[in-house]
Amino acid sequence: MVSLEQLQSFVAAAETGSFSAAARRLRKAQSAVSTQVANLETDLNLALFRRDGRMPTLTPAGERLLAEARVVLDRREHLIGVARSLEEHVENRLVLAIDELYPEHALGALFAEFAARFPTVELEILFPLMEDVSRLVLDGGADLGVMWRQEVLPTELGFHTLGWVPLKLVCGRGHPLARGSTVPAETAPAWPGRS
Repeated sequence: MVSLEQLQSFVAAAETGSFSAAARRLRKAQSAVSTQVANLETDLNLALFRRDGRMPTLTPAGERLLAEARVVLDRREHLIGVARSLEEHVENRLVLAIDELYPEHALGALFAEFAARFPTVELEILFPLMEDVSRLVLDGGADLGVMWRQEVLPTELGFHTLGWVPLKLVCGRGHPLARGSTVPAETAPAWPGRS
């Protein structure tokens, strides 16, 4: 039966290039790492490393199974992270409704930071029209909403200002404003609603 220890030893040996370096990474004896890899090869009935040179090198089967072993170990870490989040009462799933007119360039860095801080939280993102954001939050279809400020805000929701986004006003060449009239710059705040 394939064990997580066998997979850890296999991945460490493949990534470090030797059983001794893998042993140092895993803080185990070299003989233990070599035994784990040998047992994995026996259990799979495949040679994962060529041992005819000074350093072991992956066989084609080893190269293919290395990717699979990494997936299994990553999922193990994910499972542990989800369990830790549940223990700490961190949400394991969040549905976010964002007005489809919200600037995309402002979202990429935000989502990257969220993923780094909460790697085990599943994030679902919806892009409804502005007036539908608050409705989704009110109806329970979204946990949080990000939208442009509206004249009338639902009193059942709490709001917090995220900041100001400058709006560039443009017009066609034939429009009266194109003849040299100027319009003062305006900004509009974006508001997330939460239940």
